[in-house]
Amino acid sequence: MIRPLHFDPDRVARLETESWRAYYDRRWLAMARVLVAAHREQFGLSPAGALLATISASRAAIAFAPLEGSDVDAARRHLLAYYRRVRAALGTAADAATLAERELDYWVVHRRLAIARKANPPAAALADAETLRAIEPMTAAFAHLHAALFDSTTEIMRPSAEWRALAAVAVDRISGGYSTDVAADWTLVEAHLQRTYRAILTIIDRQPTAQLEAAT
Repeated sequence: MIRPLHFDPDRVARLETESWRAYYDRRWLAMARVLVAAHREQFGLSPAGALLATISASRAAIAFAPLEGSDVDAARRHLLAYYRRVRAALGTAADAATLAERELDYWVVHRRLAIARKANPPAAALADAETLRAIEPMTAAFAHLHAALFDSTTEIMRPSAEWRALAAVAVDRISGGYSTDVAADWTLVEAHLQRTYRAILTIIDRQPTAQLEAAT
């Protein structure tokens, strides 16, 4: 069973936004520093555990980053090491291999959609509902990852997946070079991630009650 989570969703959203900015700028050391703080605050890892998890996550990201010559197998190995630590800290039922594969699936789907949207940028004024229809594979990938990570179902984790997918779309506008307001899009990324982590906390807080009701 997932242990109780106690973190500030707005703080974690800020840290993740900073890590995304560092990733797309290829500032690996800066990304690592932010991830150490995020792992300690979100998952409750020890300083050493957070550092080791960050090293694994950073190596996975570096292996996957190149558009040409991306090393998917290396990324998978590093994600496996990463999720061994994270699932132990959370008490997640899913094994590390499942979590690593679902994370990698999101990366692959996200990249494919990002390349397609860069080649044919959507109208900036699209509503969230229209955007979500266009990026359904990425939302589904997020929902599968969140469900496995937090011992839930894809249906229950759908809200958090949608907000996180919308955050990724805002990042794609920036990294793809077709953002009409980069500063506003980074602000939007953080706002969407805040909603992501608020949704996750709400769901986790309700799970013990839901499990008790199911048992009775």
